[in-house]
Amino acid sequence: MTPTTALNKLLLFAAIFAGRVSPSEARPADSIPEPEQLQQVEVRATAPRRLLRHDSGGRTLIDAAHLGEQASFMGAPDAVALLRTLPAVATAAELQASFDVRGSGTGSSLFMADGVRVINPMHMLGLYSAFNPAYYRNYSFRAGRIPATEPSVTAGVFSAVSVQQPDTVCSGSVTLGLIESHGAVSLPLWRGASLALGARTTYLDKVFPQLLTLGGSRLGYRFSDVDVSLTARTAGEGVLHVSFFGDADRLLMTSDKQGSKAGEFGWRNMAGGVGWTGRRLRLQAGVSRYSNTFGMEQGGFDLSLPSSMTQLSLSALVAAGDFTLGADGAYRYCSGQNGHGGGRSGEFSLAAEWMRELSPQLRLEAGLRLSAYVCGGYRTFLPLPRAAVVYRPDDAVELFAAYGRRTRFDRLVEESANGLPADFWTCATAALPPEQSHDFEAGAAAFIPGTGIRCSVEGYYRLLRDCAEFTGSLLNLASDAYNPLDDLSAGRGYACGLSLAAMRQSGSLRWRLSYNYGHTRLRLDRYGREYFPSAHDRPHDLNLSLGWSLWRGLTLSASYTLASGTPYTAARYGYMIGENLICEYYPHNSSRLPDYHRLDLSATYRFGSGQLRHAVNLSVYNALANHNVLMRYYSYSVIGGIERMESVMKSVIPSVMYTLSF
Repeated sequence: MTPTTALNKLLLFAAIFAGRVSPSEARPADSIPEPEQLQQVEVRATAPRRLLRHDSGGRTLIDAAHLGEQASFMGAPDAVALLRTLPAVATAAELQASFDVRGSGTGSSLFMADGVRVINPMHMLGLYSAFNPAYYRNYSFRAGRIPATEPSVTAGVFSAVSVQQPDTVCSGSVTLGLIESHGAVSLPLWRGASLALGARTTYLDKVFPQLLTLGGSRLGYRFSDVDVSLTARTAGEGVLHVSFFGDADRLLMTSDKQGSKAGEFGWRNMAGGVGWTGRRLRLQAGVSRYSNTFGMEQGGFDLSLPSSMTQLSLSALVAAGDFTLGADGAYRYCSGQNGHGGGRSGEFSLAAEWMRELSPQLRLEAGLRLSAYVCGGYRTFLPLPRAAVVYRPDDAVELFAAYGRRTRFDRLVEESANGLPADFWTCATAALPPEQSHDFEAGAAAFIPGTGIRCSVEGYYRLLRDCAEFTGSLLNLASDAYNPLDDLSAGRGYACGLSLAAMRQSGSLRWRLSYNYGHTRLRLDRYGREYFPSAHDRPHDLNLSLGWSLWRGLTLSASYTLASGTPYTAARYGYMIGENLICEYYPHNSSRLPDYHRLDLSATYRFGSGQLRHAVNLSVYNALANHNVLMRYYSYSVIGGIERMESVMKSVIPSVMYTLSF
């Protein structure tokens, strides 16, 4: 079929659709049309490339196709690394597998891949997230204004989406790097169905064997992950999506200093689900599992502290006029740690979300979530309301105010500040009730005419109830009788802050600036009525990103981070009893590590057109070689006595990556 014939037919179909020509008039009665199938339509238009978008519901949307425009994290574009530059998310230091949102830790947020929960969103040491940038195509994140129809959560909600509609052509990409490699491919199977595959692995310790050191210990680290999904159209304009995600992390530690010792640490994630989406109805079933390995041997003494959590979930959403109605349920099994913290629990919720445009300028939102929970003999029922008002005086300005009560029924016991596999999950009980928060927030966003700049300001105040913080020491785990829940102190507190952001995503020079001034204070029962900084408190957090397109195909990027150091509990003095070092400490979290600052640089050159496209990325992590203190601890030797030691990130890490897209 010639281009002219195709154009005439498209115009004819448009006329039929508009009612200007009837089907009988369009085709003579004695003619028989030849069968044709439209395989793919490509529409091109000139528009600014937007890595980040913000909708009026409070979500931040990330287009994976433009992730390479930011300064790459050790060569690999990562959506979670990008979110860590937003004011609502605290900066994480190196070797920290954490994601802190508005004063709450990783365990207070919800992470999903294709609608199924991913219990642990980070790879160990925090170097990369668990979401393959070549496989997932879109991401969304919200730190506030969370709808009542979302599953139970007290902080942020992150969602990664791979394939929403079946692909009709074969496509994919392969990235080979100095530190890690990843790739993904989408394959049409039959009409209306496609299969997507993704994989990733790292060899960081092979390339930089001296990077991962802690005192006299040598660390060997590797991870891998895999993604598979099947997408198919069904009758009634529905889409069926079957997905699986799995990853594995392993860290080996060896040391010959002060007696040989060895350790093996790691975790595994699995998330699989089946979802169906129609015009007004969405159904989802999923299974999620997390298991860890925490073992250490020193001088004939063995320490093994495995833990796990398994979750089965079902959910349904239906749109009905101004309402969105939902129901979801979850069953969880937690094995605990050291024989403590295990249990089984069930959770069921009904939810309704209402939205009404009262005028072109004013929108009201309200929601109610009713949650019932049972764990052994403990039962509770919680009504969780939310409300929001959005006012748009014109197309360039938006104002909002919102309130929401939130809760979650599983608890992450953070025995380490770095997200190491000593951390474990447990179910809420009468002794440790579900964590709750009352969130108040207000803000404004505006586009400055003629500049392409979007700026925003948001203030938040969160009342934290039944929150908990681990106040013990990892050294206590050496005892077989130790119950870590004895040092999980319950209490209450608050988190408040002011977030400022500005960005420009058009033109040859694109940039983002974000700053958060915040405080998170807790009051634990065992310490009386005095407030102290939470382990997730960062008063100042500044991030600046620049992207400059010098000429066609070449982009230079830079990212700078400056943040307050994290709180910790310093030792007042120490003494030796036999061969054991005993320390007396200052008040909990009364000390703070030095400020954290880092500069990353990268350059990306893209070339090729048509079916094959190429990209070469050069990046430098920590280009200024800043000696950021990761942690402080104490050591004893006969010559030096008791010494305060520091684990310092002092390496400049270069990386080279090549990407082939087709």
